[in-house]
Order: sequence, then C-alpha cells, then structure tokens
Amino acid sequence: MRSLPVTLKTIDVSLVLHMADRATRPACRRNYLLLSRSADGWLYLLSPLAMALLQAPAAALQFLYLCGGAFALERALYWSTKNSIRRLRPPQAIPGMRPVIVAHDRFSLPSGHTSGAFLFVTVLSQSLNPLWLLGYFWAAGVGVSRVGLGVHYPTDVCAGAALGTSVGLLTCRALL
Repeated sequence: MRSLPVTLKTIDVSLVLHMADRATRPACRRNYLLLSRSADGWLYLLSPLAMALLQAPAAALQFLYLCGGAFALERALYWSTKNSIRRLRPPQAIPGMRPVIVAHDRFSLPSGHTSGAFLFVTVLSQSLNPLWLLGYFWAAGVGVSRVGLGVHYPTDVCAGAALGTSVGLLTCRALL
C-alpha cells in the first residue's frame, strides 16, 4: 500500500474537513458561530465608544484614529491580496463539502475576520496596555472558527493573522 505525500495542501484539506465535521455537533457549531460573529466588526466600533465613557474622550479619539488608519491600510491590502490570489473557498474546491455559513465573498486567502481580529488586538496591546496581548487567544479562536465553519483553510487563517498583526505593528510604530 502506497501512502500519499504529505503536503501543505493535504494538511489544509484534512484540517478543514476534520473541523467542519466537528461543526456538526451543536455545541461546536454554536461556539464557532459565536466566535466568528464576534469579529464581524461591531466590536471594533463599540470599543472606542466604551473607552470614551470609561476614560478620557481624548484617549478614545486617539484610539479611534489609530484603529481607523490601521483598518484602512489592512482592508486595502486584504482586498488586493484576496482578489489577486483568487483562492477558492473550501466548499468550491473540495467535492461534497458543505459550509455551515455562506461567506461574504468568493475567495478565501487571506481570512478577513482573522486579519481584523489580530489587527484589533495588536493595536489595543501596542497603544493601550500590554495586557491586551491576551486578546490573541480570542483572535486565534476567530481564525479557528472560520475553518470550523468551512469557509477558510488553516493557511488562510495564518495569512490573515500575519497580515493583521503586521499592519497593526507598522501602524502603531508609525503613528505612536
């Protein structure tokens, strides 16, 4: 019996199929959906508002400008990368695969939810308090949820994490 070679593509496909299978369990599906929805963007808008109510409005305004600039750069890089590479999502590339949710666009690389989550945590930890580094656990959970929901490969999530973190660090270094 001859075994198939282990490649990044076979690992990607195996992991997405395994995690999508876990999403058939109600608790896993619920957790994946909750984590994924937490990175839909509303959290990024509510955070400066909460800061304005809890702290000085000037700090909230500075944070809003910093996040706005970082997200503008990140979204531009995200869309240009996604539409240049044009990698099909798992359900379009893996015969018989059914996602839990319908993705907002056609292509999968990089993961925008993951990129946004990592960018947000990076800006929080660099501009406000290093304790926000714990937010990377949430950001990683967002990435895992996107794979589990069947709309991304693990490498899409890794690329999104790298993009978000890099843009967050560069923006904070340039503007702080």
